[in-house]
Amino acid sequence: MTTENGSEARSTPAHLLLREVWNRGDLALIDELVTEDHIHHDPLLPEPLEGREALKGWVETVREGTPDLTKTVHETYVDGDAVIVTYTTTGTHEGEIMGIAPTGRSLEVDGVYVHHLEDSRITETLDTWDAFGLFAQLGTFPEVV
Repeated sequence: MTTENGSEARSTPAHLLLREVWNRGDLALIDELVTEDHIHHDPLLPEPLEGREALKGWVETVREGTPDLTKTVHETYVDGDAVIVTYTTTGTHEGEIMGIAPTGRSLEVDGVYVHHLEDSRITETLDTWDAFGLFAQLGTFPEVV
């Protein structure tokens, strides 16, 4: 396993997905960074997202709820086809998300992405983050279905 910390590491698909897509909202870039059949796992979702359009919709939903969302990369590890990124998400809950009305509260949660790549594109993402901590900060929980 190797650690990436240089400027070259910051232009990998994993980093571009965080910086350009999640932080800046460049949804069109998803077409270049992930495969057409990309699978995205997230603790808030009952089923994994399948495909680019589903990922675009999820990013849009999260960014509507937290328009100032920022994901800051701390460490990156590469092991074969896997890129592991530790990060912190910050933002302000200013829009409805998952049925939770805006609270105006600031949020800060830590997470880990495990991306699997093939031919320099992300094929699968496992996003593991502190969902319970997020809802505790917001003072509410989504309805369980």
